[in-house]
Amino acid sequence: MSESNKQHIGEGNDNIGQAVQKTGEAIKQFSTATAEKAAATAEATSTAAGASVAMAAQGGQAAASVAVGTATGGPVGTALAAAWSMRHTLFKILICICLILLFFIMAIVSLPSIIFNQVFRTDPGSFDPNLPTNPHAIYLEMATGVSDCVSRGYAHAFAQVEQIIADGGFDHALSMESLINHAHASAGYDISYILAAYSASMGQRGTTQIDMRAKLCSVAGQMFPVTYAEREYERTVLVTTYDEDGNEIVTVETEIVRYIEATIHPFNQSVILSAFDIDPNAPYGIFNITYSQAIFNMSIALRRTIYGSMIGGAVPPLTDAELIVFLAELDTTAARRELIRVSLSLVGRVPYFWGGKSGPGWNDAWNTPRLVTAGGSRTTGTMRPFGLDCSGFIDWAYATTFGRGIPGGTWHQWDATDPITAAELQPGDLGFIRPGNAGANNHVLIYAGTRNGQRLWVHSAGGSGVILNTPSYAIPYLRRARGFDLDSNIPPISSFYLQAEVSSG
Repeated sequence: MSESNKQHIGEGNDNIGQAVQKTGEAIKQFSTATAEKAAATAEATSTAAGASVAMAAQGGQAAASVAVGTATGGPVGTALAAAWSMRHTLFKILICICLILLFFIMAIVSLPSIIFNQVFRTDPGSFDPNLPTNPHAIYLEMATGVSDCVSRGYAHAFAQVEQIIADGGFDHALSMESLINHAHASAGYDISYILAAYSASMGQRGTTQIDMRAKLCSVAGQMFPVTYAEREYERTVLVTTYDEDGNEIVTVETEIVRYIEATIHPFNQSVILSAFDIDPNAPYGIFNITYSQAIFNMSIALRRTIYGSMIGGAVPPLTDAELIVFLAELDTTAARRELIRVSLSLVGRVPYFWGGKSGPGWNDAWNTPRLVTAGGSRTTGTMRPFGLDCSGFIDWAYATTFGRGIPGGTWHQWDATDPITAAELQPGDLGFIRPGNAGANNHVLIYAGTRNGQRLWVHSAGGSGVILNTPSYAIPYLRRARGFDLDSNIPPISSFYLQAEVSSG
């Protein structure tokens, strides 16, 4: 396996002390960075971020260090991000220094004004005194606003299904039982992209949270498209009548029941452009690039500033069509198929986070910045987009599918499973690279099926997040979770559907 996967594999337990120690190490790296490193980085980078590094290098060693950390990622950006989450006086002083330098970087890289106007007041007319001036806090505030609009769109999709059923006089119970839900709550959108798109649409001037939310919520009804097909079902019913003497007569008859097979599709990314009235191919300002390119560059710059590195984006989510085809080709039980469907729903959508655990269903905290406090990883003490580690993903997948998971680390999950042979391996079974508590480099995966003679596994991998692939390393230990009805041909009602019903109610 790759070195990056070695360092990220497995999961950790919370250790605030080690997190602080790691943060201190990052700050030490910050103090020893050189202007020559910044110049080399700029020379190798043709983007605006690279240019900002080169210009900062001319301004001195400290400026170069901050530029490298902010524009291209690394320990400097990590130290700055971690400092924002602390309250120590030393960190406050560091923040003050870095803010001055970051202002210079912002002017070159053009970070989304919806966030950074609150820090620097470059557009005083749209400064909101009710918002914080900490960039991470602002990001979380904006993310909450976006999530509210998307949740409204998700509820609208379910209300649309209910309306179709009512208007057509379709059987409600059969229609809801036949509902195909590919929306999965609020998955499928990118906060950084949305903030960048809104800022670009306003020309970086006059951006406000109220205006952004109003525009985004105005297209809520288009966020999760709904399609449906009419179906009929013949069922037998008992009819009771009475003769002239009052005797009861029971007869068996059949009736045709009309219902719909509705599909709620995943988040429609194009509505973002519609909400902010953006032509992606139109030229953006005087920069000789299109709006599409400007938004992409701006969203990357935002990620690098918030997280200290690019992070994520390497694994594309499975499309609606890809997921349907994959599941249709699985020769397995309904329960196992539902477990795989739930597991694959997070591919490309949830990042790896050392020590990351979560309850069933979609978690709006995923992809938002959080300090890594679990010990034992090179990411400990750094800011990373929140997600799941390998055992956290297993627990989440089972809990979301069956209503209860397999909590704890890989060693607990090992103890909660029984060994099986390769011939017995079925979709939904687990693979381990080491037995029990055999060290920090243990890893656990869910078997998803075989294609072209290769076993496919869905798992949360370091450096990639939730991914479907055939790992290059061996997975010698095959096991099956105890206490789950994996052989049932009645699909369990996953937490995604339960969450959907609550949202629509």
